[in-house]
Amino acid sequence: MEAVEQATILIVGAGPAGLATAACLTQQHIPYIIVERESCSASLWRHRAYDRLKLHLAKELCELPHMAYPASTPTYIPRENFVE
Repeated sequence: MEAVEQATILIVGAGPAGLATAACLTQQHIPYIIVERESCSASLWRHRAYDRLKLHLAKELCELPHMAYPASTPTYIPRENFVE
């Protein structure tokens, strides 16, 4: 049987979409690299969102793949919970 070469996926940006993509690739055992121009993930939420900001959708609609929020998390997630 012929060996299949697996490429490494490049994910540009470590925001919610980039992290969701990484979670899905991890579950499929597909190698990836995330590049982010800022010094942290979700930098817009960490540095440019006001402190009292909450997501306007229920937590069940905002979960990253394979990373459910704990039952104790409020329905509408405050900024500090989202960036954790």
